[in-house]
Amino acid sequence: MSIFEIKLYYSELNSRTMKGKTTFLATLLIIVFSLASTGQSVELTPLFGYTFRSTVNITNGEARINDGFTYGGALTIAATQYNAIEISYYRYETTGEAYSTYNNFIFEPVPVAVNYMFIGGQRLFPASDKVTGFSGLNLGAGWLGSPDDSFSTITKFSFGFDLGVKIMATEKIGIRLQTNLSLPVTSTGGSMYWGTGGSGVGLTGYIPIWSFGFNGGLIFKIK
Repeated sequence: MSIFEIKLYYSELNSRTMKGKTTFLATLLIIVFSLASTGQSVELTPLFGYTFRSTVNITNGEARINDGFTYGGALTIAATQYNAIEISYYRYETTGEAYSTYNNFIFEPVPVAVNYMFIGGQRLFPASDKVTGFSGLNLGAGWLGSPDDSFSTITKFSFGFDLGVKIMATEKIGIRLQTNLSLPVTSTGGSMYWGTGGSGVGLTGYIPIWSFGFNGGLIFKIK
């Protein structure tokens, strides 16, 4: 399984990370405008749901990213009846914590925000004029941030999967229900860890933030 090592530390935000985010967002905007102009249909879906807790063992203990409510959205551009491209964003705010019997280390819960931005391919399975199943593979970026600025933002390449159904109530409005799994990938030379701060004891744990949850929202067909 791909892993996301968590490093909570006090430092300045790396400028290369900011440049990478800007380039990524600019690329997404170019893709959106080019695809939307040629797509067979375009759907905009605000999404809300829930992401479950992710836990991993560390040295003589455990670290976790807790569960939380998720919100975001998806822009789906269908090229044909069976294939679409989707750009999506997900975010959930929760707490991170860790403990270990090694030197009686306890990392008190701190606020964290987990974000994902993806572009991916979606396979559509029309069951009728109103009901369509779908599955998708997504690639993009995942980043762990601090709502209270207690540690710097860390960004990693990420990928994900989703599976769900779309039910159209009218020609323009419908309901989307889905489950999704998002996985950050640890790159060579880049790591994140739980730090003990002033205690002087370093504990490192590989934390698979296999962000798994359920989401739903209203579909607005704009084309």
